[in-house]
Amino acid sequence: MTLRRFFSKIARYMVLGLVIVMVLGQFGIQTASMIAAIGAVGLAIGLALQGTLQNIAAGIMLLALRPLRIGEYVEVGSISGTVEEIGLFATRLRSADGIYLLAPNSTLWTQPVKNFTRNGARRNDITVTIDNADDFDEIQATLTALAVNSPYVKETPAPDTFIAELGETTMSVTLRYWTTVPDFLSAKIELNKSVRKALNVKE
Repeated sequence: MTLRRFFSKIARYMVLGLVIVMVLGQFGIQTASMIAAIGAVGLAIGLALQGTLQNIAAGIMLLALRPLRIGEYVEVGSISGTVEEIGLFATRLRSADGIYLLAPNSTLWTQPVKNFTRNGARRNDITVTIDNADDFDEIQATLTALAVNSPYVKETPAPDTFIAELGETTMSVTLRYWTTVPDFLSAKIELNKSVRKALNVKE
């Protein structure tokens, strides 16, 4: 919708300018020098507003290619938040802690966009350290069962528990699971608590 309004305004002003030039020509006024003067003024304005024009061009590309959409949570460089509005000059976002962010479109367009929402599912890893003497098979079964029984965890891909790193006296064990995007934080909070409780029970 924003892109349509922008192009409609551009087309309107172009048609209006063309009509004015044609009308002046009908009255015998030499329009060649006028067109050249308008071109020179346009060039000067374009140079003066180079940064602004870059933001407009970037806004058009963001609206056309849609690497981010309203309601999606994205990270672009040091900027991260939920997209609330995509304008022709800047994009408005809301950070995870509710802070208002306004980012120039050229900044968002010239850097890689990490979109946490677009694919619909997210993976998370919970890694704990245990002694090499502990029964890994039992811990593997316990942690995997916690994920399988969680209402937030997806059945496919199935949750898995594996040894991520092996040291001289300890090993790092990782529980890996997938959730839908809306359930990501709830699953993380629940399973962090459940994993800690399960391992404390074992001790």
